[in-house]
Amino acid sequence: MNKNEKARAKRLMDNYKLTVEQYEAILEHQGGVCYGCGEAEPVKGRRLSVDHDHETGLVRGLLCSRCNPILGKIENAYKRFGLGKVLTLTVAKLLLRLAKYLNDPPASIALGFRHIGYAGRTGTKKHRKLLKKIKKG
Repeated sequence: MNKNEKARAKRLMDNYKLTVEQYEAILEHQGGVCYGCGEAEPVKGRRLSVDHDHETGLVRGLLCSRCNPILGKIENAYKRFGLGKVLTLTVAKLLLRLAKYLNDPPASIALGFRHIGYAGRTGTKKHRKLLKKIKKG
């Protein structure tokens, strides 16, 4: 084992109690790609990151350098906005509900059609300008 391999093995063990062989088994199980986006690591020379639950230490899998920080931001926002206090709601349940919300918008179901409003952010200077332009006709 060369110096880099030893350093990698030490890092995996020190940070996640994971052996190189275990990392490789997870990587093989995931087909060599990020579990989130299904793509290879976009940064050349970089391996997929070990993702773990910061509360429990549970190693969940391997994510790329794009998906891992997104998941971290979601988990942090979940806590920051007080959703962690909702006893029946977990981050996973929230994400499943939001995925259903995006795929099957309740407004479309309630109205019986896909209602299309204005694109972009509302309440902005740009939006008010557009409304003024539309009103002028």
